[in-house]
Amino acid sequence: MLGLTSVSVFLFLALALAVNSGYSFGALTLLLASTFLLWKRPRLNLQRQDYLMLGALLLYFLIFSANMVYHGDPARELDMPLRALLAIPVLLLLIAYPPRPEAWWSGLAIGAIAGAALAATQYIPSSPFRPQAATSNAIHYGNVSMLFGMLSLCGLEWAIKQRHRIAWSVLVLAGGLIGIFGSVISGSRGGWLALPVCGCIFVVHYARTRGKHYMTGLVAVLLAVAVLSYAVPNSPVLERAADAVEDLKKFEDSDNVSTSVGQRLEMWRTALTLSNDHIWLGMGRNGYLEAKQELSAEGKMSEIVLNYTNAHNDYIDSLVKRGIFGLLALLLLFLLPLTLFAQALLRSAAAARPFALAGVMLCTCYMIFGLTTSSLTLNIGIIMLVFPMVILWSLLRHQKRMS
Repeated sequence: MLGLTSVSVFLFLALALAVNSGYSFGALTLLLASTFLLWKRPRLNLQRQDYLMLGALLLYFLIFSANMVYHGDPARELDMPLRALLAIPVLLLLIAYPPRPEAWWSGLAIGAIAGAALAATQYIPSSPFRPQAATSNAIHYGNVSMLFGMLSLCGLEWAIKQRHRIAWSVLVLAGGLIGIFGSVISGSRGGWLALPVCGCIFVVHYARTRGKHYMTGLVAVLLAVAVLSYAVPNSPVLERAADAVEDLKKFEDSDNVSTSVGQRLEMWRTALTLSNDHIWLGMGRNGYLEAKQELSAEGKMSEIVLNYTNAHNDYIDSLVKRGIFGLLALLLLFLLPLTLFAQALLRSAAAARPFALAGVMLCTCYMIFGLTTSSLTLNIGIIMLVFPMVILWSLLRHQKRMS
């Protein structure tokens, strides 16, 4: 079973961006394998922190699904929070049979490299078409590629302690930098916001554990990445940043909502206005879409954003559809695991710290991604949060026990 969980974790990550729905192979295998627990019943020795992690996943599912039933939303809406529920048996399986760390780190790096390689073949400078690798959306590809990059860089601390430390260090460093590169060529600006925040977390962590020389080296690398992103010919970062400034200026000057930034601001403004009258339980998906139809007919909202089914912001979307309770459930899904990983980062032995650091990065990235898009309304968005979360928690827990 240990071999099966390791292979499944590797495939989940390595195929995620380079094969259509590639993440489904490993995720489905883990879910099916979790039924083995019904017969084998291994001793799990669950701790308080394990129950908190399980509780965050379960509460998110219960609140969102109950709200959907209350509002009479379509059954397909249950599909996304169901992923959080399905991550629970997977977590129990991985606690009983933790995957090998090598499967996690190699899968991450190869997944980032394979996705960026495919995206690079789709990249045409100054073209309106944006690379999306094997995913259905350039935004979500760019976000997950950035996520894989940040998580791969967390593995450097692990890599330098391995027998083949040079090979492992090269692999995870390549995965980190190429993951960032994939996000850059995707033109997904929301994902780029995670880079400076994650950079600060790296700096603080390594300054605390490794000393100032590590901090200086890391700052130099991050600055070099930032400068290169802007300086290369036909830089997507420079082009997209200029577009964002121009879009914002148009919105401020003439309320222009025909641009990417203008559409988001219009969606946020509309959703926040609608949420005022349904603050506790929200409006549900159907109620939200019907209210948008009415506002559009009355000329109070631009028709350009009429057909969007979400608010392009995880927090605002949860608020308008699920109310305060839904927003709190979302924050709990982000903040409780973040707190658990952060505590482990500060208190655990050196062998466990790379996994705790990766857990902090995972939660941080998703909290930032959710500011400019609705990450959790697509399959790849919710799966790439909850499954890496439970994989990392099982690896962290195993390393703590071994220490």
